[in-house]
Amino acid sequence: MNERILLDSALRYFLEIVRQGSINKASQQLHVAPSAVSRQIARLEAELGSQLFERHSSGMKLSPSGELLAAHARKTRLETARVIEEITGLEGIQRGTVRLASIEGLASYLLPHVISEYREKHHGIHFDLAVMSSTEVTQRVCEGLVDIGLAISPAPEKNIQVEKRIMAPIHAVMHSSHLLATKKHVSLAQLSHYPLALPTENTTIRQLFNVSCSRQGLLIEPVMVSNFVTTLVHFAACQGGITLIGDVSVRHLSDAAQITSLPIRDREMSGRTIEVQTLAGRTLPKGVADFLGDLCLALEPDKA
Repeated sequence: MNERILLDSALRYFLEIVRQGSINKASQQLHVAPSAVSRQIARLEAELGSQLFERHSSGMKLSPSGELLAAHARKTRLETARVIEEITGLEGIQRGTVRLASIEGLASYLLPHVISEYREKHHGIHFDLAVMSSTEVTQRVCEGLVDIGLAISPAPEKNIQVEKRIMAPIHAVMHSSHLLATKKHVSLAQLSHYPLALPTENTTIRQLFNVSCSRQGLLIEPVMVSNFVTTLVHFAACQGGITLIGDVSVRHLSDAAQITSLPIRDREMSGRTIEVQTLAGRTLPKGVADFLGDLCLALEPDKA
């Protein structure tokens, strides 16, 4: 059964305009004429007695009334999809799809373990995982495009339900034969004497690293910079240098890689948090809610 059967066309068209930013782009995605989309929006505005969009040369922006309707329409669409699954027998934890958005580090190391363990119990549950920045994760959750989001140190958002929040300190990762590998912990001052491979400037790890180095007057030039966490970890595994990664991801690094991870003493390197996010006010399908419980449990330090 298609959700279009139970979801009013005007709301579907409205949401597509919100997503695309223009009537023409929305009509292309919907495969209907622009005039048909315009009529539906005009009908909505007439019935509500309020302008839903502000028209600009760059596109269409939601008015305050439009913002309220968008939040309602997104929840309506999600609830419709949940009801359809229940009616057609797809509800529960026997069959269904869990849609996830996550930052790369957690998507590369934590989530594959949690998902594979969950599917050992529930073979009928499928997963759709998108990797993106923390800001984009939160946006996807707010728009109802994913069921669960995993973000790092996000700003508060009124439409987000925080299902779990934990501290996510940063570790130094190196080959097990490295001279520092036998220590219990390290400092950035110690790391400054060795080649470092670091994430790009727009990541929380790099930003906290820069703040800590600035405070201590450390001048550290990385030998490699990458926007892919897995590349940095493989570089460390190849004995190219030391990299930095969150402790939650560290727990799931392959033992076969001969990698050692050490806590970093500098206080700024413990300033990150991980949030598990869902859309506020939404009733999750049973399969999604069940997986969410396993995911939150897996984030506990003693559950690694």
